[in-house]
Amino acid sequence: MNESHCPPALVEIVTTVSTEEQARELAREAVEARLAACASFFRVRSLYRWKGAVCDEDEVQVVLKTDERTAEAAERWIRERHPYETPAVLRVPILAVNPDYERWALESLWEEGPEREGSS
Repeated sequence: MNESHCPPALVEIVTTVSTEEQARELAREAVEARLAACASFFRVRSLYRWKGAVCDEDEVQVVLKTDERTAEAAERWIRERHPYETPAVLRVPILAVNPDYERWALESLWEEGPEREGSS
């Protein structure tokens, strides 16, 4: 789908939080700060080992769509605000993307946007 045959500039940053309120706040603040072009969140069920016990919890997964230039700053921003002691903050490469969507996302991140620490 990417016309240039180069990997798309977009990536997804994925994390989970405990509540929909936390997810909405994280998503909104990331978009407002231009660390994400858009964000999605949805309820998930997570099973994991924590401090010797297997936990089975309702969580809310947050997916931020951003670009490679912004990803590191977005990850750092999430870790600084995340309510968990050891949050999962995963960068997922996007292998193909609708070119019109990619163009819109990049414009959303950078058009009249502030310069961000760590970006080049």
